[in-house]
Amino acid sequence: MRPSRSAATFVAVVALFLLVFGSIMFSRFEAMQRLFLHLSPDGSFVPQTLLVLKSSFLSFGFVGICLLLFLLFRGNVLKGVLSELENLPEAKFLLLFLGLGLVLRMLWILLVPTQLYADWKWYDDAAYHLSQVWRYEENGVPTAYWPIGYPLFLAVIYRIFGHSYLVVHLISVLLSLCICFLTYVIAKRLVGPVTARLSLVILVLFPGQIFYTNVLSSEILFTTLLLLMILILLKTREQTSLLAPLIVGLLLGLLVMVRAMALAFPLLIVLFYLKWGRRSFAGLKNAILAVLVTCLVLLPWMLRNKRVLDTFSIATSGGIDLYIGNSPISSGNWVWTKQNPFEDLSAPNEVENNKLGYRLATKFVMDDPVGFIIRGIKKEVYMFATDFGPIAKELDLAAKADRVDGFVIINVVGQTFYLVVLVLSAGGLVLLLKDKRRRKPGLYLLVGILAYWLAIHFVFFGIDRFHFPLVPILAIWASFFAVSQIEPSGERYNLGG
Repeated sequence: MRPSRSAATFVAVVALFLLVFGSIMFSRFEAMQRLFLHLSPDGSFVPQTLLVLKSSFLSFGFVGICLLLFLLFRGNVLKGVLSELENLPEAKFLLLFLGLGLVLRMLWILLVPTQLYADWKWYDDAAYHLSQVWRYEENGVPTAYWPIGYPLFLAVIYRIFGHSYLVVHLISVLLSLCICFLTYVIAKRLVGPVTARLSLVILVLFPGQIFYTNVLSSEILFTTLLLLMILILLKTREQTSLLAPLIVGLLLGLLVMVRAMALAFPLLIVLFYLKWGRRSFAGLKNAILAVLVTCLVLLPWMLRNKRVLDTFSIATSGGIDLYIGNSPISSGNWVWTKQNPFEDLSAPNEVENNKLGYRLATKFVMDDPVGFIIRGIKKEVYMFATDFGPIAKELDLAAKADRVDGFVIINVVGQTFYLVVLVLSAGGLVLLLKDKRRRKPGLYLLVGILAYWLAIHFVFFGIDRFHFPLVPILAIWASFFAVSQIEPSGERYNLGG
């Protein structure tokens, strides 16, 4: 594996651009922020957005510096670090770094108070009510606005341990470590042992992955289920065993029950089985079994919705979400600054509002297809440009008080870390796609998941926490890019997966 000169050039160009861009934007923030006001539907920003913009500009400069340091020291420092990682016995490596991940996450959940607001407060209220009366309701009225998966997960915890946020966070810590380990196993199978180890280290240290352990958010649970499904698919795609597709179908159903945006995931899994399975008949059989089990998992929930809400559906938020991203006051993000986003959705209940949202959004898109494309690009920018979601409340308080506190500094560090990984992952993906020996079904599955995410949020709307499930994939690609630049002695091509 020889270092790529074109890859180094790519990193250098991106680094210099970010360094210059970030420096100019930060030093002339008052003037330059006007360039970004077109992202807002009403030509204004809330204080939190201004703070995030300013800290993001600062982090762009730091990202440029980090990338230049990567190029300067890849031949000795980085090579030495990777050699040390490579030489550690596997059990010792996993114990050491998963232990470090545990310590970092425990410190975070113990030192930073739980913040409940917006979606996370809704999850908590719905889950606590569910744990008491075993009815999924909002203000005493049955709801299916979001699928029951994550509130039910919380409700079971509350029922067993009481209304304890600490227990929820401890379980989130364990799931976060599962994400690190599953990513390691997937990377080792798809690429090689050194890339796998670096991927795990990146996720262990990844600030955003740590921050999410302290909020009541579905991202960690969803990502754990997603990675487990990917691993099972990679290990069993060529086998005729019936157990694997049954488990895949179960996991698919659970994914949809946690986040309705996974509703079309079965199509991707069917494509994987049919296109990339080694036996066409076995692939067809596995695809059918997986989809059937997925439907069986979803059926009780859909029957419940038909009975209490007269709608045979997974969730009643799809039309509203579509309208949030496609309306006269849409920015591409969820946030409106002056207008009520729901004022046009005046139907008597959530089911009718869902239908109304679909009608209004569809008409708006049909009347302005060019605007739809422009908003779609904005949505992708919103989804990938920042990584401040889990500390948004702390940043909001800092912005309103017009102060720079520890969370602002933490945000700059986290944003810098995230953007470095994002840039390197783009380079890693290009290298993987160019290398014919690595164009294997596992790689196409990961690329397919990325494409799915981009397509879904191009249509609906984008906020930064939506990229959370992609971070393990980005870490694998970023790690491969870093490893490819220093040619460690022990890395080898893994042609499986």
